[in-house]
Amino acid sequence: MEKMLVVVFDNQPKAVEGVQALWELDNEGEISVYGAQIVVKEPGGDVRVTDNGELSGFPVAANGTAVGALVGLLGGPVGVLLGAAAGAMIGSIGDMEEAGVTDEFVNDIKIVLTPGKVAVVADVDEDWVTPLDTRMEEIGGLVFRRQTTLVEATQDDRDAAAHRAEMAQLKAERVQARSDRLSKIDAKIDHLRVKLENAIERKRVKMQARQQQREAKIRALQTKADQSEGEFRRRQEARIAELRREYAEKVTVG
Repeated sequence: MEKMLVVVFDNQPKAVEGVQALWELDNEGEISVYGAQIVVKEPGGDVRVTDNGELSGFPVAANGTAVGALVGLLGGPVGVLLGAAAGAMIGSIGDMEEAGVTDEFVNDIKIVLTPGKVAVVADVDEDWVTPLDTRMEEIGGLVFRRQTTLVEATQDDRDAAAHRAEMAQLKAERVQARSDRLSKIDAKIDHLRVKLENAIERKRVKMQARQQQREAKIRALQTKADQSEGEFRRRQEARIAELRREYAEKVTVG
């Protein structure tokens, strides 16, 4: 199952070992790694993404992904998921909701990710936790993980529902309104219609982006499966099937 992963280390060399361990586990078929970032907690509380030459050749997660969003959130204020400025900081609350990220999850990490410490943030797929936990414990890392979730109502869905409800109320009032109020009511309805169309379009774009990300993950897994055999191939094919099933469910719900 797909999960968001954060492993906190005392220093950067240990974090580099942690990333290398992730890719070793990937090569062994124990997990599948879709992307990772190493971040440092600065003395002032900001989180900085490292640019370490030792990681040359390792794929890293783009800032537009849920991993990139979580990296930004780790440097933000507590409770930002509920704040009005959250969208500007993490790009998409929907990405965070889908990743299973909550204030509680972020707070648990922040308690441990104190200034000077370093974390590996990754998007992985794992069948069981023992292989990864054992390897990270040997290096000295503290593991936090959250399973991705099926989002039944995104922020855009809630916006669209609110706009529809307000439009319906205005249309009902229009029937009984005085003639001098009609133009104002119509203007409000037109304004809400634009906002509704924008909310629907935002969701469409996000769903398209998530589909592209998921298909990229499936292609990467399929390449590994085609180049392997036995138990390793079986695991990759099982993960492909699970990703396709999860995406089909999200499309149905959406």
